[in-house]
Amino acid sequence: MENFFYETRSKLHQMPEIALSEYNTAAFIREFLKDLKIDYEEIGTSTLAIFRGEEDIWLGFRADIDALPLQEEGEKEYKSKIDGMMHACGHDGHTTNLLYFAKWIKEQIDNGIKLKKSIMLIFQAGEEGRGGARFIAQSDNFRSRKFEGIFGMHVMPQLEEGKIAIARGALSFQNINLDIEIVGKGCHGAQPHQGIDSILVGAKLVEAYQSIVSRNIDPNKTVVVTIGSFKAGEVRNIIPDKVNILGTIRLIDTSLIEFLRERVTSINEGLERAFGVKINMNFMPFYPPVINSDELYDIVEKVLPEEQIVRDVRLTGSEDFSFYLQEGNRGFMFLLGIRNEERGFIYPLHSPKFDFDPKVLKYSFEAFKGILKEMKVI
Repeated sequence: MENFFYETRSKLHQMPEIALSEYNTAAFIREFLKDLKIDYEEIGTSTLAIFRGEEDIWLGFRADIDALPLQEEGEKEYKSKIDGMMHACGHDGHTTNLLYFAKWIKEQIDNGIKLKKSIMLIFQAGEEGRGGARFIAQSDNFRSRKFEGIFGMHVMPQLEEGKIAIARGALSFQNINLDIEIVGKGCHGAQPHQGIDSILVGAKLVEAYQSIVSRNIDPNKTVVVTIGSFKAGEVRNIIPDKVNILGTIRLIDTSLIEFLRERVTSINEGLERAFGVKINMNFMPFYPPVINSDELYDIVEKVLPEEQIVRDVRLTGSEDFSFYLQEGNRGFMFLLGIRNEERGFIYPLHSPKFDFDPKVLKYSFEAFKGILKEMKVI
């Protein structure tokens, strides 16, 4: 098992591909399934491995397969071979885990065990910022099947190696993307009275947005507002015409979305009136929060050893796994600890130094296997 995890993860880690362009990764997955004579269906670069059981009731298990546009740092024998791309979010581990799970299921079938229910293993493209889960969740391949539960796992570097975090209710946050353009009037920096300073207005906008959380949101509710990109001008003595700002808002309580839309719009309009600029904004809610099913929580809690469980740890990031859980589908995602300070596996997701020991995947595999048994599939 551990050899499989190490060898497969190493191969995937060396061939990272960014969202919706995972052609070699998809080919690797499909060749693996084909060699084992496992049926599969294709949706773009996503692959659905299909195991039909006695009943037309389905359990889904999902792994994301894409990498990030990031240059990997450090030296290791399995370092990325693709310049400017890296598996810095653990998706190579997620995929490795699900491939081994596919292999194990096929072995059970070949040994004469009958599946009482059907299983879909989802090797999903485009999780990183592209919402690739949408294309599967909206497809006939998915919608035509009745799911009793859909499960996912994500590695977590803040959590000790081998621990598994489970939570009732919200596991991850809703994200809202903000694209903002401030249009002022350019002029020479020595004659600011002849222009309208878009940079000054941008600075005031960033400051005002930060007051939303501290002064407009109930302290018992969690909302995060972050501006991650502020681009303006080229030289020191020219006030530019435009400022372009990119930001994100994260929250659990989706009833706040319209209030937040109104609040940032009001700030924008106030700055327009005060300074004579024009502010164009795209306010784009994207990934919904992942809401874990209470019933599936009880099942997962039952199959995990008590000493392995960490309760009520959540992701402050967003996860497109949530798209599978629309329209009444029940789902559950848990977090697998990969932190090992002695070996230097301490870096966060999306870090160019991110890494982990693939042997830890045995714990997520055992959890998936336990779920099949507890839900009376095998």
